[in-house]
Parts: sequence; structure tokens; C-alpha cells
Amino acid sequence: MYRLYGKPFTMSMVPEGVMDELGIAHQSIMLPPGPTTDPAYLALRPDGLVPTLTDGDLVIYEGSAIAMHLTEKHGALAPAIGTPERARWLQWMLYLGSMVHPAVALEFHPDWFTDDPAAIPAIQARARRSCDELWRQIEGQLVEDAWLTGPEFTSADILFLVQAMFHWDSPAMFARSPRVTALVRRIHARPAMAALLARHDVPAPAV
Repeated sequence: MYRLYGKPFTMSMVPEGVMDELGIAHQSIMLPPGPTTDPAYLALRPDGLVPTLTDGDLVIYEGSAIAMHLTEKHGALAPAIGTPERARWLQWMLYLGSMVHPAVALEFHPDWFTDDPAAIPAIQARARRSCDELWRQIEGQLVEDAWLTGPEFTSADILFLVQAMFHWDSPAMFARSPRVTALVRRIHARPAMAALLARHDVPAPAV
């Protein structure tokens, strides 16, 4: 059985959401808040962050990577290889994880990026401007009445919902982003997605 190590309201929600949508049996192991120092976990993931998935003898970490592994292994929640939709899926799975999430981390954890406490307000302010600009750009790329990558719901939509809820002021971002709002509403309307947010004590999107 899969074992997913995570923490509340983190990127572990993405592979968790994939398994919920697909009805995949798994053991969810929630680690305590703060830096993880448990040697057994550090043997799986040396930086102590989450999420990490064990799949038999395979250990894989990073939320987007785990989600992509699961979709490929189970043949669902990803467009067919070689299609334009597949290319867009790859783009969004990487973009949301490698561009949007680092800005989120900069805002949530400015202390990770400086040893000078006096620099934290400026770092956080810059991260917030970056987040706002990234979501402004995303708003301009969305197509009305479609899922993120095309006509089918995919793991990219799960990642999209989680990243949208990570925004430092999601109600304000939704208020100025009608296409983002519409897509978030469609994703959250799926029972598994509503249950995912509720399980992590994330209020329903104010959209």
C-alpha cells in the first residue's frame, strides 16, 4: 500500500487529492508541525520536507512529481501522450510547482531566505507582489468553460486549486480574476476536492 507523508495545508494535498479522485487506497501519515528531525523520515527525504510517497521500495518526493507518478502508473488524470493537452499538462504541472510555489514559499517562510530579521518584511512584500503578478498572468491564459489543460479534469487542476488556496490573499485574488475564480469553483465542486480542503481545515474558496 502507498504511504504518503505530509502535513496539513502543504503540497502533500496534491498527491492526496489524486489518490482521493482515483479511489486509491493509501496510508496517510501526518508529520508534526515544524522542521522534521525524525531520523527514519530523514532517511526517506534528507531535507525533511513534505510530501514523500513510498510505493513499495520506491521512494519519491515533491508534490508534482508524486502526482505525475501516480497518474502515469494508474493511467488516469493525465491527457494522452503526444496530444496538445498532454503538453499543456506537463507545462502546468511544472510551472505551478517551479514558478508559483517558490513565490508562495518566499511569502510563507521569508525566514528561510535570510539570516537578517530586519530583511523579512521586504522579502515578504516582494513575494506578495510576485504572487499577484503570476496570478495576473495565469488569469490571461485560462480558457472559459474548460479545465486547465483542456476538456478533461486532470491532476493539474488539483495542483491549480491547491496553489490558488496558498495565495497570500486568495479572496482579493479571486475578486480580480474571474477566470481563475470560475475554474476554482468548478474544481471545488467535485466532492473529492471539497473533502480535501475540508480535511485540511482550508475554508471553502470565497468565490
